Amino acid sequence: MIKKVIIFCLFVPSSFAQKLDLRQLTKLGIEQNRDLSLALKRIDLQKSLVNTAYEMPKTKVDLQVGNIQTPFVTDYTLGIVQNTELPKVYKMRKTFNESLMKIGESEYGVLKNDYRFNVANLYYELFYLQQVTEVLQAENVKLAEIEKVYKKRQELGETDGTDASGMHLRILENEMKINQVSFKINEMQGKLKLLLNSTILPDLSFNHAQYSTEADVSQNARLEMQRNVIRNTEISTKTEINKLLPSINLGLMNQSMLGSWRQFIGVAGVEIPIFVKAQKARVESSKISTKIQEAELEKVKFQLENEVVVLQKSLQSTDASLSLIRNSLLVESEMMMQTTMKKYLAGQIEYFDWYLIYNQNLNYKMEFLSLEKSKNLTISNIKYLTGNE
Repeated sequence: MIKKVIIFCLFVPSSFAQKLDLRQLTKLGIEQNRDLSLALKRIDLQKSLVNTAYEMPKTKVDLQVGNIQTPFVTDYTLGIVQNTELPKVYKMRKTFNESLMKIGESEYGVLKNDYRFNVANLYYELFYLQQVTEVLQAENVKLAEIEKVYKKRQELGETDGTDASGMHLRILENEMKINQVSFKINEMQGKLKLLLNSTILPDLSFNHAQYSTEADVSQNARLEMQRNVIRNTEISTKTEINKLLPSINLGLMNQSMLGSWRQFIGVAGVEIPIFVKAQKARVESSKISTKIQEAELEKVKFQLENEVVVLQKSLQSTDASLSLIRNSLLVESEMMMQTTMKKYLAGQIEYFDWYLIYNQNLNYKMEFLSLEKSKNLTISNIKYLTGNE
């Protein structure tokens, strides 16, 4: 027993020893998510019901015993009758049950696609918050060095404590922001643990989303599910039509007559639907249902295509803004920051002048990270809409 416990304890941490990227994280979550597991069980349930299409009515057995012909002779009558449908009816029922199974599989696809999207959103949100924390921590390292310089000057009597206090105040402001970001990180991690159905969050390896130029929504899980619904309604229509077909009664009857026990009679009959107005109405209703689902498919496809177009334009705008900040604003701002820092340390400008340039530089960095997060989430949304993993 002790050996088993040791092996288990060694195995569990090793599963999280390697940092997981988004693909690995999603795979891990899919394997242990309860909702997806239940969806698979529902598919298995529907599979087990496929062959119920061949269910036949109960066999009717009648036995009569008594003085049927004369008061002096005991007779009996035994009748066995079985009602059955035409073979094509059973085949169509099986096809209908299989179409229900397909709908279940497409429902699982929708749930899995939604799950990927939710995990990706939390992953990229955590990526952004981690980057913000790293930038603020790096800024505080720089500010701490400047604070030391002014503290030494203060000790030497070259300056008063205003500049050192200003630096310390700025460090505290960044620390406050880091604490706020840490609170958000804990919140996002809690949501991710809930999605992963785990009390332990693995170490994550963060990477930016990769975008494919293909934007075909035909692989979207919702569209696949809608197509399966249409096939189901078409099969349902054929099933309703088959109810207008006759059914067959087959049987055998044996009875005694005048003391003889060998009076066999074969029974064959046909049940013909005569009053079919209501059933024909059901057929027409089923056809209308198919047309409604086809219209729903076109509506959903149109919405998805338009959403993708809007997101692609948003992505182009975000890329342009990122390029502007990366290649122009940040470069020029860093140069201004270096010049301003030299002037400030040389005492040529006041703290307020330095603060304005520093704050502008920091805002550019934060805006750049915000745009990167927006780009990652937009790409994730496009992949969600197009059904690309």
